[in-house]
Amino acid sequence: MTNSDFPNRRNIGAGLIAASAFAATRPAQAAAPTHDDVVKKFAALPDWTGVWTGTGTLFDQKDGARSPNGNPNARDFPPYKPEWEAAYVKFLDEVVKTDKFSDPLSVGYPGGMVRMMSPARGLQFVLRPEQIWIVYERPDVRYIYTDGRSFPPADELWPTFEGYSIGHWEGDTLVVETRSIRGGIPIDRTGACLSDEARVMERIRKTDARTLQADITIDDPVAFTAPWKVTRRYFKRAEEFPRMENVSSLENNRNPVVNGETTIRLANDSDASSPYPDDLRAVAVPKFPFPKK
Repeated sequence: MTNSDFPNRRNIGAGLIAASAFAATRPAQAAAPTHDDVVKKFAALPDWTGVWTGTGTLFDQKDGARSPNGNPNARDFPPYKPEWEAAYVKFLDEVVKTDKFSDPLSVGYPGGMVRMMSPARGLQFVLRPEQIWIVYERPDVRYIYTDGRSFPPADELWPTFEGYSIGHWEGDTLVVETRSIRGGIPIDRTGACLSDEARVMERIRKTDARTLQADITIDDPVAFTAPWKVTRRYFKRAEEFPRMENVSSLENNRNPVVNGETTIRLANDSDASSPYPDDLRAVAVPKFPFPKK
């Protein structure tokens, strides 16, 4: 066998040298975390256990009334551009103040960001080193990624009700940025909304044993003239057996919208033996002789 049988021997040798050099400079693969490492990461997380209830239903607590229910002058004070402010005032005058507001929550739509941070029945936090889960009663779950990832590229982000949230810890403060929020979703029962371009920054920390404080800054180049900064506080419920119930939108259907008006339907308006409407009940379940209530 002659050298002519190995026409690429020099190239092969150069390739082996290059591969060896690459292997020498490539960083070693990180070792899997040990049990003690995992325990230390969990131990470093603050204690946010319990059920937490926010103050009032209006998003902006520093200026507006604490609740819009029964208050014709309730409103938020975002730094709207003139055309957005005009649309908001028109809606307040013609819809909210005339008791025609129909809450999308009542017909099964998600609350969306930022409204999901002010649920009526409270929220719970599940803290892990790589991810935070905020659990609501509807049931909804908000996911906040704390594993060091960056936001996906723009062509892989599209507006959703909850948006995409990435966070990190600064001591005992959770710092969260949320992008890709779907616009046109009321943040409370006054109809105030954000645009698809809004970005939300939150700094959430425990100020005492029974109080969480969320300092929130919203940038919205489409709707706002300046960032909107508000603070919400949550108080730990003190019941002996605190709990949250998964309240289905089907259980919140006593205020249907008929011809643009909100109506009230009492529980005895239909057969209470099943939660389904009459046409579905007839083919879904037997008509058992439940006792009358």
